[in-house]
This record gives sequence, structure tokens and C-alpha cells, in this order.
Amino acid sequence: MDETFEGASMRRTFHGETSSTPTHTRTADTRSTHTRTGTMHSESESGSEYVPRFDDYGDEHSVVPLRRMRSSQEALIPNDESDMDVITGWLYNGPLQRAKYEDFSTIDWIYESTKARHYKNDLRVQTHVGIKGRLQLLADSSKSWIVLLAVGVTMGLIATCISVSSQWLIDVKGGYCRTGFYLNRRFCCWNTDTVCVDWVTWSELFRVHWHWLDWLLQFIVFVFDAILFAGISTFLVTEYAPYAAGQGIAEIKTIMSGFMMRQFLGVRTLGIKCVGVVLSVASGLSLGKEGTMVHVACCCGNIYSRVFRKIKHNEVKRRELLSAASAAGISVAFGAPIAGVLFSLEQVSYYFPAKTMWRSLFCATAAAVTLKLLNPFRNGKLVSFQVTYDRTWDLFELWFFVAIGVICGIIGMLQNRLTLYLMEYRQHSVLKNFARGEVLVVALATACISYMSVYLRADMVTLVSNLFTECTGQETDGLCSRGDRTGNVFSLLVTSVLRVLMTSVACGLAVPAGMFTPSMATGASIGRAFGMVVQTLYENHPTWRLFGACRPDVPCITPGVYALVGAASMLASTTRMTVTVVVIMFELTDALIYVLPIMLAVTVSKSVADAFGKDGYFESIIHLNGYPFLSMDQEYVLHGTSDELMVRVSEMTVVEANGETLESVLKLLRESSYSGFPVVKSKSSLVLVGYISRSDMAMVAERARVSSVYSNASPCCFSRGNIELPMAHAQMLDFRPWVDATPITISHGTDVNLVAEMFRELGVRYVLVVHHGALLGIITKKDIVRTVRLHSRNQARSEMPYVPVWLSSMVRQTHEPVQHRLPVFSSESRGL
Repeated sequence: MDETFEGASMRRTFHGETSSTPTHTRTADTRSTHTRTGTMHSESESGSEYVPRFDDYGDEHSVVPLRRMRSSQEALIPNDESDMDVITGWLYNGPLQRAKYEDFSTIDWIYESTKARHYKNDLRVQTHVGIKGRLQLLADSSKSWIVLLAVGVTMGLIATCISVSSQWLIDVKGGYCRTGFYLNRRFCCWNTDTVCVDWVTWSELFRVHWHWLDWLLQFIVFVFDAILFAGISTFLVTEYAPYAAGQGIAEIKTIMSGFMMRQFLGVRTLGIKCVGVVLSVASGLSLGKEGTMVHVACCCGNIYSRVFRKIKHNEVKRRELLSAASAAGISVAFGAPIAGVLFSLEQVSYYFPAKTMWRSLFCATAAAVTLKLLNPFRNGKLVSFQVTYDRTWDLFELWFFVAIGVICGIIGMLQNRLTLYLMEYRQHSVLKNFARGEVLVVALATACISYMSVYLRADMVTLVSNLFTECTGQETDGLCSRGDRTGNVFSLLVTSVLRVLMTSVACGLAVPAGMFTPSMATGASIGRAFGMVVQTLYENHPTWRLFGACRPDVPCITPGVYALVGAASMLASTTRMTVTVVVIMFELTDALIYVLPIMLAVTVSKSVADAFGKDGYFESIIHLNGYPFLSMDQEYVLHGTSDELMVRVSEMTVVEANGETLESVLKLLRESSYSGFPVVKSKSSLVLVGYISRSDMAMVAERARVSSVYSNASPCCFSRGNIELPMAHAQMLDFRPWVDATPITISHGTDVNLVAEMFRELGVRYVLVVHHGALLGIITKKDIVRTVRLHSRNQARSEMPYVPVWLSSMVRQTHEPVQHRLPVFSSESRGL
């Protein structure tokens, strides 16, 4: 991990600070070209200025020259020196180049955008006018669509496999099908209307007839399977793919903003995520599989993008495709392709150009169509909890929907706070060394508690589906029982409380799973209980003025609708999503008439939750892990100027443009761990020339060190001006292609709010503070992030004096840099 210029105390930071969406880019034309000079001339030198050619593909490892020419530098080298083929590429690559981005670093949005534009321009120049040229352009533009189509089809296949296999493992805890062990209970009893004789419980298998022994045997098998499935899931995660743990949306948001997390979207992570989520959901932990689909979809998008070099070597293009791919995850999770597009726009994407919306819709549609064709539930539904309503609602019910929104807003906020508190406690306690053991203990406790309640014992997808379903006149059992309505209300409320506690504990475990479905289950339980109470009031007091709009021959209150409103409200309060949640519920029910109640409840729920803090679950995870992320949704009102925020030049290490040697550069890299170095004309004048990152300097210097062409006394050139060799026998080491000669600079005294907007909107990794061309200091993304978070905490405390101290301090923000942490629950941190 690198140090950056953040103060005299050498505070820790990320390598290559920042990322953000570029709305302004620098073209290669603004950079000076190389002028080759020297005391000796060769046949290839004409004395004219060398015009570099931009590397369209921008291979981050490549140092091979685009055109093989012999320069004045090579004239000083004997022709038998083969090492020169590796080194001389630095003289010909032209405009600003980049080494391979390191893990936990950030990309250069401006450089990547410029590279993409040059690729497109060169492609248009190279393709001839006519049918052949147009076909070449069409083939190039179709690469992105091919990737998105592959992602959509793959997500449909993966979602089908996960849904069918997880339901089978859930049912195996209670028995098996005698006609086919591979069938779950629903398919085993497909044509049975009464008692299913083909489904055999484990007590029937062992011919246990005593009631208490029957219950005990089923309980033992239920608990054993829960521990077994959870144990296998956490073993796979901790041993082979630590990044597969959790939901992954917080990390995807950070990656979309330009942060590099290698292996997070890799093949191994994808495989373990798909297998692990099936096992963790089947274990009965209070976790769902829907949220993980976003991570799975982005993994598919990242893997398929490697096929085409155009996308593989451009981080901006890759992120555009990842934004579109994330829509496919929500599309197959909820059977809602439109909501998937909105989710990509509202929650995931940091950089969302207009063309990405069309691509997102295409990818989400391909995923939904594939899922529809596969028909995993054999009933035409995309997800098992899709329902339809044939009843309307009355105006007086809006007050009850508002009340549900208030209740779910408070409960969702408390769940987030408790979840984050437990996550932070894990990071700073001995539990981090016993990740596997913690999963087994939680699975055991969850199974024992859940088996005692029919609402907790049922899997959450089945529970949500039942809570959403209307009661017909023929149904008199379970949730539709009028005689046991009080008991059902009490059970649902207890289920809601236990669900919040179990979800808070389960989130952050070393298993892959999400919190969408648990939040919906909690909200649906609250909403259903609330609706049953209102239904009872109406049945006992139908003449109340409140129920004056109800017709006596038509059911007035539909508790299933209240469950739907509660699920939407709870999901909105935990995630802070609004439009996406409304559209998800609309696509689940196909009932446009219920959009207004859902919109009202979601608005109220989010407003109540925002009163206790603007950050949702994913943003809180980002802050907890210390990721360098600036939200595009929040407005900051900061105080101060760049002079107060910058790290002064006296506390920095600078590089002279033409006063360094290879020895001094290697010494600088050994003795400091800064993420980059400003290049100045001289250390006395401090006139700014440019900026070079540590990774680029280290790559060039290391390859020169192992080469026989250069020695420790070889001069190094960082300036794009004329080059003068001090001695004929000293070979110049050219760093110019890696020097950013046009860094973003600001004047001293610039308002800090403007500086924050530059980082957020322009995509810069740093800004240099200058005065009449002289370097004064540097401001990095980490400085801005720290300032914004400190301001947000202070503002929250001042705006909420009525909040109890224990609640406001439940989640303390950690300042531990992300590089200090191993990936979540890595194999090095397991304790069992």
C-alpha cells in the first residue's frame, strides 16, 4: 500500500487516489510531442519533430514500439544490444501512457476516455468508404451488444439453476420424492390436489409413528442440514473465493466509480457465488439470493468483456457494460426488466451515459426472455412470488399506507444501524479469526429458532408469496383463518422482530447472500399484520364513518395489499431506493392501480429513514470499509479553501524534470511509498512540469535496471521539452510518455466545494495547487472523502439533537484503509 501526500504525519491512503465520472476529457493533442535531439545522427533521423501515433488498444503491459525506428539514442548503442527492443518502445508510444492498474487503485477516467475516442477516430479513418468499411464499423459496434446478449442469456440460465436447486435443497430438509429424488416437493406433488403420497418425510422413511419422536427426528434433520449447507458454503467462500461473501452491491458501486478490485468479478468468484448462494439460502439463514444476482451479472459482464480487446483494455468501456449488465441481475431476481434498468441508473451506476440506458434495457430484456423460455416454476411466472390482485383500494386506506411507511421506515433504519454495528464489531473483535465457526453457530441458532415458528421455518420466498396472496372465500386456514386472526397477527409481529435480528446477524457472515428478500419478508409481515388488524376493525365496526366508502357486497380490506406496501416500504428504507422499488412491485403484481399507494408508502418510508441519515445500506457498507467513493446524489456544503485542505510542497517529494538519474529514481522508490510524484523544473523554482504515478515510474525504472543498456548513472528525462545528453556514453531513460504533462491544477484559495465537485464530476485522481505556475501542494481523493464524511457526521449530529446517544453512535465510521484488510473472510482469517 502506498503513502500519499496527505500531511506531515504521512497518513495512509489508497494507491492512485480517486475515481469519478469524467464529464470533461483531455485530448492527446494537448500534449507536447517528442523532439529527438542529440550529438550523433543516424539514417533514420531527419531532424524533424516526431509525431507519435496513439496506441488504440492501449495495452497496459506493452512497451513494444508502434513503429520500429532508430533514434539518436539507439545510435549510441551497438547494434548487437537486443535489450533495446524492450526499452526503446518508451520513446515512441507518444501521448500519456499507463502501466497496469494495481489492485486497490483507481483508474484514470480522462486517459481511458481519450483512448476510447482515439480508437474510434482511427477506426473510421482506417475503414474505407463502401460496403466493406461499413461492415467493419458494424462489426466493431456490435461487440458490446454481443457481450450484453451473452450476459442476458447466461443470467437466465444461472437464475433458473439457482432457483430450482435452492428450492430442492430447502425441501430436502423435510423429506424426499419417491418418484424422483431430484424433484422438489412442488414438482413431486404437481398433479395432486389433496394428500401427496409421493412425498416422503424422513420420519415416514424410518417408520416413526410417535408424534414426539416424529417431531424430534424432523427437527434433527432440519438442523443438521442447515449446519451442513452453511458449513459447505462458508468453506467454499473462505477457502477459494473470499470476494464471494455478502451481497457485493456496495463493492460494485465502488468499482463503477473507478476503483480497482481484482478478482472480485473473476471466474472463481462467479462459480463460488452461484454455488454458495444456493447452499446459504437452503441453510435457512435469514438471507436471500436476489441481491446476489447483481454481483453474478457483473461477473458475467466482466468475463465476457475479455473476449474483445476493445473492451478488455478500456476501463471506461468495461464499466459501461457492467452498468448495463447489472440490470440483468434485477431482471431475473424479481422478473422485472424495467426495474433492472432503473436499478442500474438509481443505485449502481456512477457513470451512466444515455446509450447505457438502451443497452441496460436490451440486457435486462434478454435475461427476462431467457428466464421466461426456461419457465423454471412451470407456471409461466418469472419468480415464484408474483401475484395478481382483482380488488381495488379506497381513499381512506391511504392513511394506513402512510402509517405502514412510517413504521417500516423506522424499523429499516434500525436494522441498518444494527447490521453495521455488528459488522464493525466483527472487524475489531476476535470473531474475525473464526469466520467459519461463526457461520456454523449462527446457522445452528437460526435453525433452532426458526423451526419453532411456521412463518420462520418456511423459506422466505414462499413466505413472501403467501403474505402477498389474497384470501378467497373458500380458504379458512393459516393466514386466512378468521378464528385465529389474533394469533396470526401476534405471530407475524414476533416473526418481524426475529427476522430483523436474524438478518442483522446474518449480513456480514462469510457466505454469499443478500438482504433484499429478508427486508421484503419483514415488511410484508408487518404490512400483513397491519392489514389484518384493519380488516378486523372493519368486520367488527362496518358502520364507522371511516369505512363509509366500503360496499357491503365486496371485500373492503385486502391484507395482501398491505403486505405488498409493507415489503416496498421496508425495502425502500433499507436501500434508499424509490423508483426502482415502485416498479419492482408493479411488475410483480401487474396492478397499475396499486402504484399510487406504493409510491406514497415508499416516499414516506424513505423520508423517515433519511431523517436519521442519508446513507442507505450499500453506502454505509462503503463507508465502513473505507472505499474512496463520493456519492453523486448528495450535495455537500463544505467550509474552507484549498489552502487548508492541501498537503504543502514542503511535506512532499518532488522529481526534477532533467536532474534525476536512474540511481536516484530507484532510491526514491525504495525510500518512499507515495502513490505519485509531481514533476518540477527544479527544486528551487518548483515550476510545475507534470505528474507521474508511482506504478508507472516503478515499471520503467525496474525494466531499465535489469537491462544492459542503462546504468545507474543514466540520466532520466521527465520533461517534454528538448533533450540534451550530458555525455555520449550515458543513455537517457525517457519517462516522458508516462508523465501527465497537463494535470488538473487549481489556484490557491479555491473554494473547497468547487474542489469536491471537480473530483466528483471530472474523474480526476488528484489536483495540484499552484500559484503563477509554482507548485504549492496537492489534494487527493482521500482528502476530499475524509472531509466530506467528517462534515456529514457533524451535520447529522447537529440536525438530530433528539436522537438518543446510543442510537447515533451505534455505527462508528472506521478510518482503517482498505488495503490493511484482507478480502472479506479470506482463508488467512479463518479460525475453524
